[in-house]
Amino acid sequence: MQGDLSVNIRNIDYQFRNADAFRLQINGLGYPFNGVLGLYGLSGSGKTTFSKLLAGIIKPVSGSVSFIKNGYSAVPKIIYSPQFPEKILLGIHIGDTVQQIVSRNLADDGVYDSICNYLQKFSLDFDKIMDKSGFELSGGELRRLAIALSLALSPDLLILDEPTIGLGRKGKNQLYDILEEFRQQHHIMIVSHDFNLIRKICGHYWILHQGNLIFTGNLKALEFRPDIVEKVGINALENYFTENVKTEEMKTR
Repeated sequence: MQGDLSVNIRNIDYQFRNADAFRLQINGLGYPFNGVLGLYGLSGSGKTTFSKLLAGIIKPVSGSVSFIKNGYSAVPKIIYSPQFPEKILLGIHIGDTVQQIVSRNLADDGVYDSICNYLQKFSLDFDKIMDKSGFELSGGELRRLAIALSLALSPDLLILDEPTIGLGRKGKNQLYDILEEFRQQHHIMIVSHDFNLIRKICGHYWILHQGNLIFTGNLKALEFRPDIVEKVGINALENYFTENVKTEEMKTR
């Protein structure tokens, strides 16, 4: 691991302007990152908003989010990979994008090689896509590109928002393998409304419902909360306890 990392959330409150119907409120939460964390909730539960608050992209109306790294208060390097990368990458020249990222990270002379390496792991050849714009890539290619760029920046905490949207079976398997390796040196948070994905990769879960954190724990603890299971639409939960999953080791090492 790059180092111990924990987050302390105190009474955060966030509400979009002109959106009185939604309000995110997390009263208090302390969590030491260990393994892969999953943030689950139905659409509209506040997952993306909560993720951006953790990443520092947006600020709460009140309350605070603070981190401790290796025993000291710190501002960790957090990369948020968005749910819809095409909104960012569609009109951008791929080669120019990579060059900008490299220029902004001159202190790390391995960023370029790392980008190419992760692209190769996703079956993308940088030499073949560098002269293309985002419009010339498929949705799956854009997704893999966005994740590869995020991985290459080697953050303390990588937040992947709905990372499997647009990925076929091959792309998903590549992602699982890459994250299994990446988690050995970094902290990861997976954000998804797909509980099957969360269950496969993550050992600890946060569950949001209508802007409130209603569960924090592992799969075994969730087994004893049928009220939450029903409320957030996790169907046939008993199947999750009996299946042998290829990525099970990711959750326990």
